[in-house]
Amino acid sequence: MAEAPDLASMYHTKLREAYDKEEKLKDPEIVKQSEEKLCRLLDDAELQLDQTKYLVGDEFTLADAMFVPILVRITLLDLEEEYITCRPKMEEYYKLVKRRPSYEVVIGKYFRGWRKYRTHLKTLCFLSVRSMFGRY
Repeated sequence: MAEAPDLASMYHTKLREAYDKEEKLKDPEIVKQSEEKLCRLLDDAELQLDQTKYLVGDEFTLADAMFVPILVRITLLDLEEEYITCRPKMEEYYKLVKRRPSYEVVIGKYFRGWRKYRTHLKTLCFLSVRSMFGRY
């Protein structure tokens, strides 16, 4: 901040937003609302995937590239059964996406063997450090 004092207020605003978001995530009602939004999103995608191979047609598009990280995060949290496999078209879609060479290059390699645990550990460490500093 010493190098760019004019950015200090923007930095503090972003930091405050991050802390506010963490506080909101501790509110059970907000967590419930977020889960409901996720379920609606996945249900809408399931309906669309009943008609098309990918989210907006028969070709992989930016919409898919934006949606796949949500599925990956669900997988990372070991919640696939609750959110993905209970939706047959979503499960089929996710398997299709995971067979793409680009998926393997960008995401898949982090979920094989020991790398999956490394990814888990990095996420856990990040959240722990963030929580620790968020309280003090």
